[in-house]
Amino acid sequence: MFSSKLKHHFIKKKIDKLSKALSVQVNDKNQKIQSVAIITHNDISLEYDFQEILIERLQLRNPRIYSYRKFNKDDEKSYKHFSKIDFDWKGEVVEPSLQSFLDEPFDLLICFFSKKNIFLEYTALASKATFKLGLPGLHPKLLDIQINTDASNVDVFFEETKKYLQIVKKL
Repeated sequence: MFSSKLKHHFIKKKIDKLSKALSVQVNDKNQKIQSVAIITHNDISLEYDFQEILIERLQLRNPRIYSYRKFNKDDEKSYKHFSKIDFDWKGEVVEPSLQSFLDEPFDLLICFFSKKNIFLEYTALASKATFKLGLPGLHPKLLDIQINTDASNVDVFFEETKKYLQIVKKL
């Protein structure tokens, strides 16, 4: 219980530090999208086939999908999921597959989660992706573009995503 509170405290501090660093960081945001990743909650990723949606709607191939799921000791270890145990008590990432995801310089990171979750927000902020978009209601400095729709409106979200990415000449 105490270590969980410490973990949350340190991750919040890391989020604040990363968001301050983002305000001075300059990325080449004018390049076309070649690599894409989606970060979401496991409940959402079980409901929708994001791989199919990205290929069909945005013509983006080989998306990397990473989902947060609540820790259950009976769950099998997976390179597509992470949980709170993938962080130590100081908020440092201890899972190599999660660290690999964070270090990969994606051209686009789609943050498809609407409920605040400290682990999802930290993962999105810590990602080396050059362009981030997602649903509103998250950390204010997390996204470059917010698509103002509900998580249940997947069709609307990806229609608007395509429209905005074409406007900023990413597709």
